[in-house]
Amino acid sequence: MNKSFIYRARLLARWVASSRLYSRLAAPVFAQVDRVVLLHALRASRGHVALLSRTVIERTKGAVPRNSTIAAELLAPAGLLPPAQVLSWRLTGWQHDGDHLRLNVDSPTGGLAVLVGPLSEVDGAFLRTDDWNIAYRDGAFSAQVPELLSEIGLRLQRTTRALGLNAAGIAAQWFVRPSQDDVLEVSPGKKLYVRVTDHCDEKCLFCNATEGNSNIIESKQKLTQILRGLPTGQLSQVIFSGGEPTLVKALPELVALAYERGSRQIIIQTNGVGLARPGALEAYLPFQDRLGIGFSLHATQAELSALMLDHSDVQRFDAKLVAIDRAVELGFLVKITCVVMKPNLAQVPDFARWVWQRWGAGIARLQFSYAMPRGNAWLNQHLLLKFSDCVEPFAQAYAMGREVGLRVETSQSACVPPCVMPDWIDHYDIYGDFGGGRVPDPERVKPPEICGGCNWNRICAGVWQRYIDVYGTSELQPIVDRPEPVVDIEDFLEAEVLDLTDC
Repeated sequence: MNKSFIYRARLLARWVASSRLYSRLAAPVFAQVDRVVLLHALRASRGHVALLSRTVIERTKGAVPRNSTIAAELLAPAGLLPPAQVLSWRLTGWQHDGDHLRLNVDSPTGGLAVLVGPLSEVDGAFLRTDDWNIAYRDGAFSAQVPELLSEIGLRLQRTTRALGLNAAGIAAQWFVRPSQDDVLEVSPGKKLYVRVTDHCDEKCLFCNATEGNSNIIESKQKLTQILRGLPTGQLSQVIFSGGEPTLVKALPELVALAYERGSRQIIIQTNGVGLARPGALEAYLPFQDRLGIGFSLHATQAELSALMLDHSDVQRFDAKLVAIDRAVELGFLVKITCVVMKPNLAQVPDFARWVWQRWGAGIARLQFSYAMPRGNAWLNQHLLLKFSDCVEPFAQAYAMGREVGLRVETSQSACVPPCVMPDWIDHYDIYGDFGGGRVPDPERVKPPEICGGCNWNRICAGVWQRYIDVYGTSELQPIVDRPEPVVDIEDFLEAEVLDLTDC
């Protein structure tokens, strides 16, 4: 495809996204769509060429929310706690996203995100109440949208007025970052997620963090203070993520602090590009006995990888391979995660075979993840798969793993539900990450008519409400003829996760 054409197309897309007309229609008060572009895909392994419409939004920084408090004090009394109904719209989820809340709503004619925050004349808004700004994004305008926004504003205003809160009080109550000293408690068996940055050098089509990472701590001083304050030997895992954590120069120092505090396992979740630099991985050798590195890699070809990552530099793919090669050579515990969408689904069996041929037993786990219907993946839902689409490719990859001794799995945190592939339950990572306790997801549901009598109900994370809204529940089935898989159910159910949000 002509490079000058791509350049002009991107300039046009950016101009449209920044134009006053777009601003009035989309009311992008608190965040903006970065760009909507049509790009030619690659020649896939079978020689096909596809045209994919891709939408990518930038990450947004935010304050640490007290999620349970917001739900109990604001959303529930206002009748805005999912799956509440507002006129003809139904709430499917919500996130604290910095200085506002994002309410995801769907209707028979489509969905959008409603953004609500304390009244501010600085920020634009579609409408304002006495104490609230109300806006929307990620959806088409219709005559029903103003009615929806007005109703949400009315409910919020009524609720906060009953609490005696004005705009300043609302901001202080729910939108000010609390001290980590106030929210961080550590007890045995907990996992600590440390998001060291919100910056990333890729814009993956499936990134779910773009709906707002609300617990970013980018101050090296504060991160150091938190890690130094951890009780010795109390954590099962410390997981460094982002954004892209290797963009933070102090990461080896932070890993060293977690190591000194006796965390039983330390994990770095990375795209690997930064670790390809000479000497980068060697900096972590002193912690090798307890350090695992989780690499994200989504294709066997540079062109397909660039497409999935929304990055034109195909050399990044080579850098990822160099980093994994070196990590295996140095003897680190290595896991590869491949997020699957329509562009790379057909490649799943070949991907597993390729991983084994290249790295063999140097890879502890190969994990195929279903793209969570959040963030960019939800904006690109035309690229999302049905669970049933994944069954055959995943089964082929699992079978190959069994033959050669490679652990191939899907994780409970981003997976095809086990009842869709009951014959492959032993490839279902019940515990998540490198094995360390289940992470609950408030955006998932378990339809009682299906899940209530299922023998696997306790070990299943459920299904995203958004998935059910699009595809229904016909693929789900209660498991009644098989026993519950053997797990350490106490650790599984009671393991806690510290996300520096609502501890």
